[in-house]
Amino acid sequence: MKNNSRNRAAIILLLSIIFVGWGSTAHKMINKNATLSFPPQMKELLYWSDILAQHASDADYRKDTVPSEYPKHFIDIDSYPEFNSTGKISQDYDSVVALHGSSFVLDVGILPWATIAAYDTLKNCFKRRDWNKAALIAADLGHYVGDGHQPLHLTKNYNPGGLHTRFEKNMINTYQNQIQITGDSVQYISNISDFVFGYIYKNYAYVDSVINGDAAAKAYNSDTKSSGYYQKLWELTGSFTIKLLNQASWNLANLIYTAWMNAGSPLPSATDISGIKNVITTFKLYQNYPNPFNPATTIKYQIPKSGWVQLKVFDILGREVATLVNEFQTAGKYLVQFQADNKQQTANHKQLSSGVYIYRLNSGYYVSTKKLLLLK
Repeated sequence: MKNNSRNRAAIILLLSIIFVGWGSTAHKMINKNATLSFPPQMKELLYWSDILAQHASDADYRKDTVPSEYPKHFIDIDSYPEFNSTGKISQDYDSVVALHGSSFVLDVGILPWATIAAYDTLKNCFKRRDWNKAALIAADLGHYVGDGHQPLHLTKNYNPGGLHTRFEKNMINTYQNQIQITGDSVQYISNISDFVFGYIYKNYAYVDSVINGDAAAKAYNSDTKSSGYYQKLWELTGSFTIKLLNQASWNLANLIYTAWMNAGSPLPSATDISGIKNVITTFKLYQNYPNPFNPATTIKYQIPKSGWVQLKVFDILGREVATLVNEFQTAGKYLVQFQADNKQQTANHKQLSSGVYIYRLNSGYYVSTKKLLLLK
């Protein structure tokens, strides 16, 4: 997840595309199963299970467009001299910056502080009874907690020989049917900072186990794309990987429960629950209707997160012929009418001829295209 030249925006963007936390499969497992540990008094929030899963990788998607998101997903804890000598660092962000400088701290990652900040935001959402936003923040919290249980997100030796993706994504995808997350009795956390830093220190101890497992798997089968390699890697690392995923899911539940308790244990109303169940959880661009059309057609789409949205129409050669949406929009469902004979709507103020056109939705996190047919 990390690179010695992280201060270069282009490299940061490239790495954010290559390394995406545990990988979407594991992050969904962690988030979705957190509700298994919810106590009976939180039963109204069991509806969160699908929402937490659907938004488990939102934080990864933001890395492409929000530079400040990138360092929230890791901490090279062994880059700190005091950690190497004492096994700990200061938990106070300002103190760490004062000692090492902000550039160093951002360069080696701010995962524990990002996790604590997400917890605080979640608690405030509970206090405001903003159930929909609380669910989305809890999904982000789950992502950071998951990253804190991925050993290679906790070390400067994060990707020896390309191991990062092989371990957190390819292996998990191959053996996901053997992973079961069962949940446990939820626990109240008295000190959030101690709790977060505590599991990071504990999970760092698995770094050598992951690297040694990879070395042994490559000795068994040097082809790291082969089933033999992954079978051996799973044999050597699967047991503690399942343990880490279970621990991450349970710790997410503990943090959600503690935030809820510290907010006064608010309970959603029947209307609130309906709103939670109806939260838009996916990006989707629908087929225009009618299609074929002349001269007008309607395009429907939905976005689960607020952001800058563009909806444009192109001819089959890729030339832009119309801009239908180019603005910041909140999460929700939208209908847009495309008038092929509207000179103000079409590029270069030209009426369009009959033929196939492409319309594309770009929300920053998601891009989708579909065809439409204009017949005159």
